[in-house]
Amino acid sequence: MIRQLRPPRGIPVELGHTLLNHFILLDCRGIMEDLSMDYLFWLAEILCSTPLADDLLVLQDSIRADVRLRVLGGDGNEADFCGNGMIYAAAKIGQEMGVNRIKIESASGVKLAIKLDEEWEVEIGPAIFLTQELAKIPPFLLQGKSVFGLVRAGEPHLVINMPAAFSRSHTHQKDFEDYCRPLRDITGIEGGVNVTMVFETKDRSALIRTYERGARRQTFSCGTGSVSAAAVLFDSPQNGSEFDICSPGGRHTVIYEQNKWFLRAAPQRISNGYLTDSGLHLPFSGLESYPVQSALMKRRYVYIEK
Repeated sequence: MIRQLRPPRGIPVELGHTLLNHFILLDCRGIMEDLSMDYLFWLAEILCSTPLADDLLVLQDSIRADVRLRVLGGDGNEADFCGNGMIYAAAKIGQEMGVNRIKIESASGVKLAIKLDEEWEVEIGPAIFLTQELAKIPPFLLQGKSVFGLVRAGEPHLVINMPAAFSRSHTHQKDFEDYCRPLRDITGIEGGVNVTMVFETKDRSALIRTYERGARRQTFSCGTGSVSAAAVLFDSPQNGSEFDICSPGGRHTVIYEQNKWFLRAAPQRISNGYLTDSGLHLPFSGLESYPVQSALMKRRYVYIEK
């Protein structure tokens, strides 16, 4: 049975993105007694079923850091990490606290975030090459595919080269998703793997796309995908090395320092609203160009208020 929300004024909600990787953020600090994980997973399944959101970000109180961030996907699982979501949450909390340096608790541990001009840089951690897991994949499942590696940089990513049938600049999203979807579950990793495809490399830059396991579709950018691509493409980088990893949504700066990887980008808030028992309420202002006539509204759960 889904537990209902009963806060007197609704729970604060934000809609925003980092490089067009869209999130709905639910600020549950101080009111978690009103929620259950069953409810949150149910909510994520609804909200992440349309282009309005790739993931549901949930903020909670933390005794280890300035805030705790949980990332829930439409597949009913909690992500190990989300680089873009971490950047978005860091900008929100940093602005509230009036500071340029915060700590965020995640499923992968406590991570540092620092503001640099208009961008936020977050710690991803080491990139771990999953050579044993890659070796266990039956060869016929990867036949005809050029694999750079299987790596965990916050999240597990199978990094592959663009197939000859694809175009660097005109590959249709549906074709990309149809190609990557079967690869999501070819390892024994719980929840599957993300699939990051490299379309082009040059000097210290790369052009990629990512099929995210939680969203079960291509997202316009993926922070851990950018870091994973940099880790497999630019082997043995020097301390302080920076790489430009580009996706359809924009450019990440990926930094290597002392065996750790860091991610930098600028997030953007689109709209503020609130969540009550009746549904998600968002103001129309800022949403003019978004697909609000979607499955969310058909289910009578999102209300756009003029």
